[in-house]
Amino acid sequence: MDRIALIYRKKLNGRHSIERLFSPMDNLSNINRVELPYDLTSLASAIKLFLFALKIKEKTIHITGDVHYMAIFLFWKKIIITMHDCNHYEDLTGIKKKVIGLLWFRIPILISKKIIVISPFVKEQLQKHFKLDENKIIVIPNTFNKIEQDDTIGKQNIFEILVIGTKKNKNVERLLEAIKEIKNIQLQIVGKLQKKQINLLKEYKILYSNHVDISQKQLCQLYNSSHMLYFASTKEGFGLPILEAQSCGLPVLTSNTTSMPYVAGFGALLVNPYCVKSITSSIIQIISNKDLRDELVLKGYSNVNRFGESNFVASYTKIYNSFK
Repeated sequence: MDRIALIYRKKLNGRHSIERLFSPMDNLSNINRVELPYDLTSLASAIKLFLFALKIKEKTIHITGDVHYMAIFLFWKKIIITMHDCNHYEDLTGIKKKVIGLLWFRIPILISKKIIVISPFVKEQLQKHFKLDENKIIVIPNTFNKIEQDDTIGKQNIFEILVIGTKKNKNVERLLEAIKEIKNIQLQIVGKLQKKQINLLKEYKILYSNHVDISQKQLCQLYNSSHMLYFASTKEGFGLPILEAQSCGLPVLTSNTTSMPYVAGFGALLVNPYCVKSITSSIIQIISNKDLRDELVLKGYSNVNRFGESNFVASYTKIYNSFK
């Protein structure tokens, strides 16, 4: 097999999900990991990225995500792009949406040989907005970093709910509305809190701790010390925290929309993310029903086998081999 250049975005604090996802590929002998020195933010950065691209010798290029525009600077190569979602694009309006649509999606899609998507939902998004050739798009679900169960980490008497992410789609405000009347709850929130979220936490007198830019070890400790994962987002391209929680025996509450039912399988309690009453009743079910918690845990253990690292590597290796 010819050498493959895996293109990663510029390294920044708090931006590491794609890098972790593709880390198993770095162990392959034919892979050259290429980290971009710049983001595309101006004409000057575009010129610098093009000059950087000229130094990449590999004939086959795999753009691992986010920086789809690099296909433009490598147009004469064989291009594979992994697209993780269109969520940011869908939230844009006006001229900015047109520019992002052109540089991040339309031209890269036209130039590329294959587009890999991480879930059937992302495939639907791309087909809806950009009408891809069915033969060009392939679904390869993400693998994930297994969270080892650590029985030495004790759980508190207070019911601790782990919340991963604080952006708008993570649906934190509805969670706060849902639990404001439930006693003996504490939130472990990973991600920088927004002002509105802090104000609601204070107004509803909700106990919480906030964790920003934490290590993988600290994240594992939070999974093991919590009683439940809340991941009822309004929209997700995939949803790695679902699998991370399931792998360490943590009951999961997630959404019945977009990619989340696909990822969760039968190992989670599904909820309408727009219905506060439904979120409240589901959390109360998990808190009060030990049999339900045990059932979710057992089904979660079974579900994560669908997303094993070996399947992930084999699927991408098959794509690479097709470019010989």
